[in-house]
Amino acid sequence: MSPLSRSVRSSLVLGLLFLALPVVAQEQVPEPAAPSAREWLAAHNAEAVHLNRVAMGVLFGWAVLNIGTGVAGHFATEGEKRAFFQANAAWNVVNLAIAGFGYHGQATAEPATWDLARSLAEGQKMEKLLLLNTGLDVGYLAFGAFLWERGLRKDSERLRGWGKSLLVQGGFLFAFDAVLWFLNSRLDGQLTARLVPAPGGVGLMLTWP
Repeated sequence: MSPLSRSVRSSLVLGLLFLALPVVAQEQVPEPAAPSAREWLAAHNAEAVHLNRVAMGVLFGWAVLNIGTGVAGHFATEGEKRAFFQANAAWNVVNLAIAGFGYHGQATAEPATWDLARSLAEGQKMEKLLLLNTGLDVGYLAFGAFLWERGLRKDSERLRGWGKSLLVQGGFLFAFDAVLWFLNSRLDGQLTARLVPAPGGVGLMLTWP
């Protein structure tokens, strides 16, 4: 066999080996094992806690922004605008406290230790709280509209400013609580979709996979 023939054959063999390497490597790499029911539940709980912690951070940022602009607006404006900024600052002192306590509660939670009953209870509690808050937000909007209308009738710059502030703050909180309720409800739905009656018909358990 000529040196040229041996070279061509060697090149072909090396080429076939090169093409086969990815297939062999793919066959040798084991697929990751599916998570167990306990691992899935822990990951689900961690996602819910992370979602609500981020939400409290958003509320905290909104409160700081409104307090800062409210204080600045108080000194830089007069009349209706001053009343608007004053109300924004005062309202968001409450939001700041709520966000701080809420963030602390989510940051110190240990979702990996929650069993199925605790996971369900935490999810339902958050959903009910957010629905209650959404109802209160509608009340804030209605009261803000009332103050604004009364300010127009009484020719009161203060009432008009307060009314506009409540409309802004109530509108933000309504959107915030409604979106957060939707996201929590979707997460809770992923959990409840896996529930089936436990053996014997007493209690519930996770189906897996």
